[in-house]
Amino acid sequence: EDTAIALDIGTNTEISLVSHGRIYTCSCASGPAFEGAHIKHGLRAVTGAIEQVTLSPRGVEIVTVGHAPAIGICGSGVLDAVAELSRVGLLNHRGRLLVGPGVREVDDERAFVLVPAAASGSGHDITFTQGDIAEILLAKGAMRTGIDALLRAMGLSPHELDEVIVAGAFGTHISISSAVRIGMLPDLPLHKFRQVGNAAGIGAKLALVSLTQRARACEVATRTGYLELTTLPDFASRFVTATRLPVPTA
Repeated sequence: EDTAIALDIGTNTEISLVSHGRIYTCSCASGPAFEGAHIKHGLRAVTGAIEQVTLSPRGVEIVTVGHAPAIGICGSGVLDAVAELSRVGLLNHRGRLLVGPGVREVDDERAFVLVPAAASGSGHDITFTQGDIAEILLAKGAMRTGIDALLRAMGLSPHELDEVIVAGAFGTHISISSAVRIGMLPDLPLHKFRQVGNAAGIGAKLALVSLTQRARACEVATRTGYLELTTLPDFASRFVTATRLPVPTA
């Protein structure tokens, strides 16, 4: 009976909005950046991948998978990096990396040094570039455009949501506060978010082993409406707006 958004985050992010028994869904081409692709030092969540980033007065603090020397950065670390750079004022609301501590020119592109070569497991600097930031903002913009389009289709505001359910392997490990800070997810109290793991895989197993669950899935499908985002007359302008970062509040 709740009003809830459910997302399965991946190269294609599937989003469903449930309210008063009605279900609307859409698919967003969020791209592979969350999986480490198209990121200069990106990789999947393997041993040595940076999965958490914090900027503090002590400098850049990271956590890697397996607590091994850093060899690159995976999706959850990328999300943290954008959120933290924005929080400390090294990114403006359009995603431009500004001159400041840790920022340098690398191969004619501005980049932020996450781990210097001497401390990395790869023997070279691990950086987060202006191009990397652009990839993430495109991905988060696609997701947020989908969320907002579904809410508008049902005449709801984000604050009417009782819950936001985040699924998928990537969705399980991200920092919700970072996702909210960059505007990827609605600005709601953190207790309204729930990370549920590989919900699609569990659903597939249920449908395979239970006729009752399979029938339930078929029934849900018959009352689910699909929203094709690219047919919306203002899709392009809303997408551009959604790629921008929220302006930090004092």
